[in-house]
Amino acid sequence: MNSAATTLNLASIIEHHAKLTPDNEAIVWNDVRMTYRQLNEASNRVANALLKMGIGHGDKV
Repeated sequence: MNSAATTLNLASIIEHHAKLTPDNEAIVWNDVRMTYRQLNEASNRVANALLKMGIGHGDKV
């Protein structure tokens, strides 16, 4: 990640790791395991659903 610290957000960090190491585990909680690829895909689904509802940058959810 060569971006300045002020431009980093959770989404960009997840996306970065999904590109570099998509099959590495991102989340392990009890019996639940999720790779960076799966986490990135899930976060993209949530983001797209929010956009479809008309929620955009700066809106509070």
